Amino acid sequence: MNQEMRPAGPPEKKGMSKGCLVGLIVGIVLIVLVVGGGLICWYKKDAIMKVGVVTMVNGIRTELQKNPIEGVDTVYVNKIADAFLAKLENDEVSMEKMGALAQSIQMIMQDNAIDADEADDFVRLMVEYYPELGDIAPPDETMMEENMETGDSLGAAEEGQ
Repeated sequence: MNQEMRPAGPPEKKGMSKGCLVGLIVGIVLIVLVVGGGLICWYKKDAIMKVGVVTMVNGIRTELQKNPIEGVDTVYVNKIADAFLAKLENDEVSMEKMGALAQSIQMIMQDNAIDADEADDFVRLMVEYYPELGDIAPPDETMMEENMETGDSLGAAEEGQ
């Protein structure tokens, strides 16, 4: 009778329960995904920045086309934006310069309505980023005045089509 008496019932379990094990595995997988995503974002930050700026530029262009502004030649703005996007696609990104540009464009888009001053700022920002865009000639004053009289902000560009 030296044997100890064990209580009747299921044997003692050793190790973690199944729920705890599943939770641990899910937690490890989430940590790996977050770290992996962070590393991918870090290595692709230039491409991510480019995509963001392209999206913002296209957003402003779309807004100007949907809601033309008196005194703003959308053909000229689109020419500058097209040239800017073409150069941006083939150029290396300076993160500091691109970050400042993105913040400035966000300020323009902040109120969801673009006025003539903001459209001028938009063109100025793109020309400051790529000074060679300044060589794209703005439309002459007589063409702009004719367009203002007719209410056609697209001007002679549509006439040639």
